[in-house]
Amino acid sequence: MSQRATASIAKFAGVVAMGAVLSKILGFLRETTLASQFGATFATDAYFMAMVIPTLLLMGVGPAVTTTLIPVFTDIDRRRGRSAAFSSVSVIINATALIAAGVMVAGMLLARPIVRVVAPGFSGETYSLTVKLTVILFPIAVFSVITHSVTGVLHALGLFTVPALTGIVQNVVIITSILVFGPKYGITAVAVGTSLGSLSTLLIQLPVLYGAGYRHRFVLDWRDRGLRQVGKLMGPIVAGTAASQAGTLVIRTLASRLPEGSITYLNYSQRLVGLPTGVFGTSLVTVLYPTMARLFAEDRSRFMQTFRRSVGVIFFTLAPMAAGLMILASPVVRLAFERGAFTSAATVATAASLTCLSVAIPFTTLTDLTNKAFYSAHNTMTPVAINMSGVAANVVVSLLLVGRLGHVGLAIGSAFQPIFTFFLGQRLLRRKVGGVNGYRLPVSVAKTLAAALIMSAAVVAVDPHLARVFSGSGVVRQALRLAGSVATGGLAYVAAAALLRSGELSFAVDTVRERAARVRRRG
Repeated sequence: MSQRATASIAKFAGVVAMGAVLSKILGFLRETTLASQFGATFATDAYFMAMVIPTLLLMGVGPAVTTTLIPVFTDIDRRRGRSAAFSSVSVIINATALIAAGVMVAGMLLARPIVRVVAPGFSGETYSLTVKLTVILFPIAVFSVITHSVTGVLHALGLFTVPALTGIVQNVVIITSILVFGPKYGITAVAVGTSLGSLSTLLIQLPVLYGAGYRHRFVLDWRDRGLRQVGKLMGPIVAGTAASQAGTLVIRTLASRLPEGSITYLNYSQRLVGLPTGVFGTSLVTVLYPTMARLFAEDRSRFMQTFRRSVGVIFFTLAPMAAGLMILASPVVRLAFERGAFTSAATVATAASLTCLSVAIPFTTLTDLTNKAFYSAHNTMTPVAINMSGVAANVVVSLLLVGRLGHVGLAIGSAFQPIFTFFLGQRLLRRKVGGVNGYRLPVSVAKTLAAALIMSAAVVAVDPHLARVFSGSGVVRQALRLAGSVATGGLAYVAAAALLRSGELSFAVDTVRERAARVRRRG
């Protein structure tokens, strides 16, 4: 990867990461507000279950559109020009929105039997509330599909800033619904706010798309070349996403039979795990994907070089975060959620599942990166097979453990899935594309793990002392305790990586220096 390409990727990754940081901060404020207002009760179980159903029935069409639209738009733009590319986008949006609208209407009409199937453990008030919330949340199906189409085009055009900010606006809308309308109208107000928040992610991106020259045409041509290419590529992706959603459904179906609050414990621990993957992992993969799609068509050697280096950098970045969350699970959950209706017992239950889920943090992003490598090569079938295998492994492990460990057993199964899919994906990638041959990945991973272990020992030694110094239930004291532990761990990790001469640390330092030099030259 050239220094210029590195600087460009770092720049856009920084933009996406900054948007993700702000979005995640507001996302945690949203979750903590929801936990404080409603706790871990049948109402939150109903809400989180209802959130899954529209996504399940739509079978991941929205994310699949984003994934496939980027290489298709890039190819049409290069071969036939920007006008032809925009014309195909109009057809794609119209076709996918029509499909989503049909799913939405059917889902609203059949909400009661659908909830009966997906949540057999729900009955009485919990069942009725889930049905009501499902109907309110179904418009998200249409909003999501159109939003993902617009996001895909903006990413293909190299416009990352506004798409990175959509989560901020969405969270503000949902938080408002919780604080302003939640006390009077209950969890129903949160469902309405969630649907409006989904709509807001579309509305703030449209001006940017139109500013780039796009003009929407209300035409539907099923023979459009771009639509046919997207349909061909997204079919396997939709199948894989459907399998993943089916796995999620199985897990939540099992959780619906567990004691009240089990779905909520899993959801909140998954939100916490999503912070490092969403801020750092997704930011890098989001920016890398268009680059890899272009490089695969232009220069296979640079394509593989970019991929190989990215594997090492992602693991180097996320491994210490995974270790930190495992060690500090209880104080993290306590600081994030324990107030109002969210009790200390809920903290203990959520921390138990968080500890298990944290193991998979680096592998979740690495699996996404591996899938994007296949997609860049216009290979969508292999990731589907990998994903289906991972879902099957998740379900098997969950079924084996849920009886003895409850929601913690489900967390272990969920953590096992990305680990299994990453190693399977790497094995198949070496066969089909070339894998990571020529890059000393095992050495890099060994150094990263050693540095993470040293960091973990430092945190384990320091945190009990900080807990005594900053004892008490106050938010400020809890935050200072965590800040001290995190700072200690971060310094220990960087020092250990430097002593071990980590290539990823050197790469990061060189990138920062190059970026700083470019800024000085502009000055």
